[in-house]
Amino acid sequence: MLFGIDMRHIVQQWLSAWRELLLSASSPIRQGLDEPVLLYRGNETQLFQGGKPLTSDLQNSPSCAAHLLPDDLILARTLSLPIAAEPELPAVLAMEVAAASPFKPEDSVHGWCETDRGAQSIQVTMAIASRSSIERWKRETDVTTKNQGDRDPEIWAEANGALIALTGFGEAHRELAYRRRLMRTGLLVGGALILLLVAAAIFAVQQLSTLERFERLQTKVQLESESVSAMRATLVDANETVRAANTFVADYPNPHVEIARLTELLTDDEYIMHFSMRGRELRVRGRAKDAAVVMQTLAQTPAFASVTAPQAITAVGNTGLEQFHLDIVVGSPAAEGDGS
Repeated sequence: MLFGIDMRHIVQQWLSAWRELLLSASSPIRQGLDEPVLLYRGNETQLFQGGKPLTSDLQNSPSCAAHLLPDDLILARTLSLPIAAEPELPAVLAMEVAAASPFKPEDSVHGWCETDRGAQSIQVTMAIASRSSIERWKRETDVTTKNQGDRDPEIWAEANGALIALTGFGEAHRELAYRRRLMRTGLLVGGALILLLVAAAIFAVQQLSTLERFERLQTKVQLESESVSAMRATLVDANETVRAANTFVADYPNPHVEIARLTELLTDDEYIMHFSMRGRELRVRGRAKDAAVVMQTLAQTPAFASVTAPQAITAVGNTGLEQFHLDIVVGSPAAEGDGS
């Protein structure tokens, strides 16, 4: 038992479900593929397909005909069977016919149809008749002259409001035609499914090929981007080095350049006696005839950010010279470029 299902009968139940779907009289597939049948009710006729009456006439006459037995030739029975007995329904009905038929076994004919279905049971209506009585009725009513062609007509019975085809007469032709039509339809549907699967497979192969092409392109781009990234990293490192060098040069100017700049700015009567430099800060001590002019000249030089005198200007004896002390801050290269 699995989830309340007896696994010993699962195959039979599965096959029974397919028989119910494809071959039963109430199958919706049969109602669309079954041969139309012209039923004779005495002097009246009615067209059926798949056990259901047709509201419109066919353009061509149907190839199958059936004749309705009188009620006095039929023994009708209604059975209520459990759902579990459905896989063995033909055998169960055969035993019921053998038990209920008043006719000899070789003379008994029967038919059945499902009339109701519940959650736990199904209702089956049976019709039992005598073959010899049917043959006598056919001769008396000249039934064979009403069928189209040389095939025997079908014999139907009406039991409890349900039309039932009795087995052993002309229904075999209609059943064979239905099975052939069902097989052709199944082959067409199967072929369409195969074509659909082939189209899907071709599409999948194309998409796989496209995906592989994109993956190869992605791999190539990644390899190229890795080299570009390496070059970019090298360039970034070089820029950092240059930036660090520029920062160092800006923070620590070349003293030789500043000495040459002072030498260029001073005249022959003006000279430097002491020069010291720490970063961008210069401290000079020198002598000139006019120290104020020297300080003014240096203050107007764009290369110098500021020029201050930490000590007062003093005269040097009777030499006519003045001694000056100056603190000079060298400007940044950008400021110097803007000033120039």
